[in-house]
Amino acid sequence: MDSMNELAKLIGDYETFLSEILSEVKAEGFDLHDFVQIDHLCYRAPTNDRYREMRELLSHFGTFLSENMVNGRFISTFRLHEPIVYDGWRIDALELPAPKPGDEREGLDHIEFVLYDDLHDFLEKYKNKKFGLKAMRRKINPEVSLRLSDKHVVKFHLLSLTTVVFIENQLGYDFIEDAEAYAAQ
Repeated sequence: MDSMNELAKLIGDYETFLSEILSEVKAEGFDLHDFVQIDHLCYRAPTNDRYREMRELLSHFGTFLSENMVNGRFISTFRLHEPIVYDGWRIDALELPAPKPGDEREGLDHIEFVLYDDLHDFLEKYKNKKFGLKAMRRKINPEVSLRLSDKHVVKFHLLSLTTVVFIENQLGYDFIEDAEAYAAQ
């Protein structure tokens, strides 16, 4: 059986997930030509035990790149051995965050787009949107997010996740906090 079918058995029907979320992105009025790529999918685990189990299982489908502490929880990143190709998009990575306290959701959670334009130009172009700006002041790869529906969130940034992980590894970063977290301390 091919590995993409096996991956779908593990993380769920990513084609339907992508179809739904891309339809919502278009319905929100975004021009898909503003995006270089969908750099990764995010899969959420409901417990730390499930996180560890999924980290092990996903290692069969991709190269483990890192596990960093981001905003108080571990996030693992994998470069897929075989990229997900959907409707002209090539998705090379999968992100697996440990659960947030009180959040027991499991499954595909969000996608992230790499922008062609500067983030500030993007925000100006879509100034009518209510973006989440929590990660806007990150030192490496600031991003904004948008809740599309009760079901879907998308995030927008300038560098792919695999590039960011490479930079973080080169710089020896293994603990990342959004700027607002520092201001709250």
